[in-house]
Amino acid sequence: MYVIALTRPSFAKPLKTLAASLAVTRAMHIQSIPMWTGSSNNYAYLVRDDKTNDAVIIDPANPPEVAPVVKEQVDAGKINLTAIVNTHHHWDHAGGNKKMLAQFKDLPVIGGKDCEAVTRTPKHDETFKIGSGITVKALHTPCHTQDSICWFMEDDSEKVVFTGDTLFIGGCGRFFEGTPAEMHTALNKTLSALPNDTKVYPGHEYTKQNVKFLASVLQTEPVKKLQTFAENNEQTQGKFTIGDEKEYNVFMKLNDPTVQKATGKTDAVDVMEALREMKNSINPENRVIIFVMSATENVTNDAQGNPITTKSQVLETGAAAGQSFGPIKAICAHLHAFHVYASDPQRCVEANHYCSHLNEDVRQCLIYDTPAPNARLIGVEYMISATLYKTLSQSERKLWHSHVFEVKSGMLIMPGPEGLPTGIWEEAETKEMEDVVGLYGKTYHFWQVDRGDKLPLGGPELMMSFTGEGQQEGLSELIGERDSRFKVSSKQKRDKRAYIEEPEVHEDADRVWKDSSASEDSKQQPAGATSDETSLLKGTHSPT
Repeated sequence: MYVIALTRPSFAKPLKTLAASLAVTRAMHIQSIPMWTGSSNNYAYLVRDDKTNDAVIIDPANPPEVAPVVKEQVDAGKINLTAIVNTHHHWDHAGGNKKMLAQFKDLPVIGGKDCEAVTRTPKHDETFKIGSGITVKALHTPCHTQDSICWFMEDDSEKVVFTGDTLFIGGCGRFFEGTPAEMHTALNKTLSALPNDTKVYPGHEYTKQNVKFLASVLQTEPVKKLQTFAENNEQTQGKFTIGDEKEYNVFMKLNDPTVQKATGKTDAVDVMEALREMKNSINPENRVIIFVMSATENVTNDAQGNPITTKSQVLETGAAAGQSFGPIKAICAHLHAFHVYASDPQRCVEANHYCSHLNEDVRQCLIYDTPAPNARLIGVEYMISATLYKTLSQSERKLWHSHVFEVKSGMLIMPGPEGLPTGIWEEAETKEMEDVVGLYGKTYHFWQVDRGDKLPLGGPELMMSFTGEGQQEGLSELIGERDSRFKVSSKQKRDKRAYIEEPEVHEDADRVWKDSSASEDSKQQPAGATSDETSLLKGTHSPT
């Protein structure tokens, strides 16, 4: 191991001792490759066995930054690249796999089951070798994602762990697909059991913002030392150990009385949950806790009723500060598209989907008319995999629509957050579209805002998606106006998504466009459908 011996903040070895330690049988060389510096601050890692020059590349998410570094060493005969290794499936870690494979042929992809192009998922505690000198152990740490794996590696003299988005220096990942109990297990049972001198290589450089949160909870010497080091160093990967993390990382100090006092909890899992909530609500730039009073502005919509009172504003603010809103916080994607009424496909309505994942085969989305805080909840959509869709009865399948045209045409977008570089968000959006393109959706709208209803009147309306050009007059103008509002280009998205494979759409889906007449389609009962299914398909136009 060439790294960190001279840069450990807690001590400095005499040069003589350092030279002697480096002379010991050393096999592991680690090269950090920063990606998207200044925005998401990711790391890819090239790990080489010095004895054989066999090497693996960990999380090469951005091939334009990673591939040239790897290729130069491959061409020079310095390394023999043997595998791509991933810590989890998120696009900013595994999203570069296919492009790397296009340049470096026939490599296995070792990682969680949901990683792009994965070929092998080792079991928990399963080991393999890099060359002859490095032993690798897979440590399953589900929470940030359910397929998260930390990779513990050791040679004869050094121990390291690549933690992805499970453990950061002074922090941990968000619980996107897991629970506080799972993160507690990951950090305080699985990773905490590693030798204290195991050096930590996380997936992002987040130390500066993490230490601000630590300092708001703990004012100890280890925290102060980390703070000083972070202020004076741009990179902290490999500079700290599991033992160090136990000293200052509050997510690994759940039994500390000061940490428990700060959270108001004593049970370890409750403390973990409270810490994550606190961290989520802190602005890393000024350590100010953000309590959003969403109704403080005198915002209006077309809903019937009186304006929101100050009392309601205060109640909303208190609820936001004190309640968990678990299902809402599980929402992980905002998708925007247009729906048509199955009973009248010439009626089109804008749909802002806020989606969460129940599992890898089922998603559920709340649909609002706008993305504004005072938006009206107008419907719901369920999305399922093609595998589940095929298990449905024929009459049920006819209630579902495909997403292929929406994805491939650029009609379906994932509006980006303010301040994030466009290129990074486009990569994330495109990866999301790779998943959505093969899903089937079942959608009902309850509030017919397109006809001016002031309340959700009548029965639910089954909705469908567009499946081709020219299906509604004026659609291109609608998309153009939407693009202008969100500052995107559907045409550019269509070009960028050209590589996405177009799955075959089941013949029973998208029935509103497949029958000879759309109007006749809304009147006819599908073969085998019950009277209830027919009424849902037809919808209700009367407001009473």
